[in-house]
Amino acid sequence: MLKLTPRPGYRLRGFTLIELMVTIAVLGILLALALPDLRSFMVGNRLSSDVNGLVGLINYARSEAIARNQDVVICPKDNVANTCIASQFWGEFETQVFVDLNGNGQRNAGDLLLKTIPATDPAGLERRITRNAGPGVIRFGAVGFSQTPHQFNVFAIGDAAFEIRYGRTICISRPGRVRVAAANDACA
Repeated sequence: MLKLTPRPGYRLRGFTLIELMVTIAVLGILLALALPDLRSFMVGNRLSSDVNGLVGLINYARSEAIARNQDVVICPKDNVANTCIASQFWGEFETQVFVDLNGNGQRNAGDLLLKTIPATDPAGLERRITRNAGPGVIRFGAVGFSQTPHQFNVFAIGDAAFEIRYGRTICISRPGRVRVAAANDACA
């Protein structure tokens, strides 16, 4: 059996109860100061992820339209069917990208599904992706041009400070270029 004995002139020491309590109090103060920043970080990170996901999907659809030399459509997907749903709140539904072979703007049996991304906030309680012009689809023609310009706002629900600080506007021009601007910025 191994027995620990201190060296001569050296004694074993541990933490006293007062040292431990002071350490816990300092840690508690630091956590109280850091938690509001942590919430801001989490909200900003989620909104940034939503913006990047939508911009990536838009760029993907445009590049597929050019590569395939066919019309490609992006729209919110109906939860029951594969068709596009008429909603301006895109974050509450899955978003689908498909090749629109017959040009009707709806996904039919013959259309080729390219990609689907999940809803960012299905309940619509935390974050929102809103299409400004109301319900509709984004259609890219064979040369990558958008049928019409589009504007989306991405923001946190229920907190005006977070909406202004972290919210973003996504602008899609007629030539199909995507630009991300500050919250509620008007797309020119």
